[in-house]
Amino acid sequence: MEITQLSKRFKVFAEGECKGSSPLYEHLSLKISEDHDLLELSSHAQEGQPIPNLFLGAVHYLLQSGLHHPLKEYYPSLVEEPLDIEDIFPYFKDFCLAFKSDIINLLQTKRVQTNEVRRSAYLYPSFCYMYAKLKKPLSLIEIGTSAGLQLLWDQYGYS
Repeated sequence: MEITQLSKRFKVFAEGECKGSSPLYEHLSLKISEDHDLLELSSHAQEGQPIPNLFLGAVHYLLQSGLHHPLKEYYPSLVEEPLDIEDIFPYFKDFCLAFKSDIINLLQTKRVQTNEVRRSAYLYPSFCYMYAKLKKPLSLIEIGTSAGLQLLWDQYGYS
């Protein structure tokens, strides 16, 4: 994929999917969108994959696997008191370049699993509407690849 297109994908990811839900990934995605080296590195992903998700996921996976690097100190999922994300990018880039071959391997061999809990959020208002109209219990049969995730819609919290 062309670097200009990759840059746009990271910007759209930052502003669309991350804004309001992941300040860390929003910040990183905007910075990546302006960095030729990291855009080139992310271009090793398999065709058809959501590259920002896969690239950021590969870095997180490597950090979780026990690699020691100061970048870990910025991830709220890895430390109790993460450092300020405004200072993260030099460490992020250093990590990516230091573990470039590991990242490329993950980008070329792994796929993003997109079944996530928030996909079930659209069910709640629909089911409430149907129940209000029918006044009968609802049943759900799931046909597809989400491994029953949608069947647990009533066990999630909504706001």
